[in-house]
Amino acid sequence: MSEYLKNFLAVEGKKLKEMTFKEKAAYIWEYYKIPIIAVIVVLFIAGSIIDSVWIHPPKKLFLQIGFSGGYVADESMNALNAALTEAIMTPEERETLQVTGTLFMYGSGDPQMDMANQAKFAAMIASNEIDLLVMSLEELESSAAQGLLLPLTDVLPESVLSSLSDRLTQAVNDSGERADFALKLDGCEVFAENGLIADGQCLGVIVNSIQQDHALKAIEYIFGL
Repeated sequence: MSEYLKNFLAVEGKKLKEMTFKEKAAYIWEYYKIPIIAVIVVLFIAGSIIDSVWIHPPKKLFLQIGFSGGYVADESMNALNAALTEAIMTPEERETLQVTGTLFMYGSGDPQMDMANQAKFAAMIASNEIDLLVMSLEELESSAAQGLLLPLTDVLPESVLSSLSDRLTQAVNDSGERADFALKLDGCEVFAENGLIADGQCLGVIVNSIQQDHALKAIEYIFGL
């Protein structure tokens, strides 16, 4: 310990000995409140990091559904997520994994907001964070043309394709090839039960989804298979 620090502590200690408890508290707060606040902030941040990394780490993705286009209420998305969690996940999976939904709303009238949504969508696609995409039939054409969707024949077994043959919807991809890229949601009871618009909407699988087996389970549940 340096000589300066020894002298400083000795002087401060002598001052405090001569004070009452109330005077000590007032003196310490008056002259050391900034270091005290700094220590509290550092401890709070450190505690938050420890809690989020080791004690209560965030759940990883089991499945993420993107909703593209118009407004979708958070309550409706959350209701569908909860229904899927209950139906297609095991109790063990629910401990560490989650089903989530994200809205990408366009045509808001605010160009900056629309650009922000487009950037968010592109970033989440690039980082393999979206598995299923709910979109309008008009958006299906542009999504397929951009190469964003996987042909359903690459994801769904023949038995499922056969059961949903009346819902299969074709579009042309970025290579000019026509294929079944989505399933029509019209009359979908699961969507209706959870307050989601189904008519005029369709469901596709994102081309780089890393949870295709989970996407298949979700599709089977959504269409009652």
